[in-house]
Amino acid sequence: MNLLHDIETRDESGHVRVVVEVAAGNRLKLKYDPAIGAFVWSRLLAAGVSFPYDYGFVPRTTGGDDDALDALVLSDVASYPGVVVPGRVIGALRVEQQRDGKPVRRNDRLVLVPLYDHHRAHVSEVAELPERTRAELEEFFRASLVLTGKRVRLRGWADAAEASQLVAAAAARYEASARAAIGRA
Repeated sequence: MNLLHDIETRDESGHVRVVVEVAAGNRLKLKYDPAIGAFVWSRLLAAGVSFPYDYGFVPRTTGGDDDALDALVLSDVASYPGVVVPGRVIGALRVEQQRDGKPVRRNDRLVLVPLYDHHRAHVSEVAELPERTRAELEEFFRASLVLTGKRVRLRGWADAAEASQLVAAAAARYEASARAAIGRA
């Protein structure tokens, strides 16, 4: 068992879990490597760019880029890599990426509100966030990929229902892949 990667996608109440890889305010992009069960140095963001909120992945999911779904935890406080945050999905930024002439791939970013963050307990949809906040998140995701060689296209915001469907589809892809791997063993 891989402690962080193999925990359930949702808690007993159905809330999505996010494993934090990068704490808010950091320029260092860490990535959890399930093969070794540890966080590894991925890259530095460009000078002047740092994560505005905790950033991580939803365990037991496979997104359009063949990695776990990316997730941003909308909270005013930073946590630490490895912290598991139960939250409510309020939406997702639809993202397409391309590198080195390879096919365009979806790499959406979920946005969650932590269950126990009382400052945003009233927020249930990404559209309820100020326009400025959504615009800043879009610019952060563009800036976070500067100098990586990836071309990025933002395709608008998904509401909470569509984002929850993204989680369900990514969890189903993960389970299908895990069953296929067991079948090959």
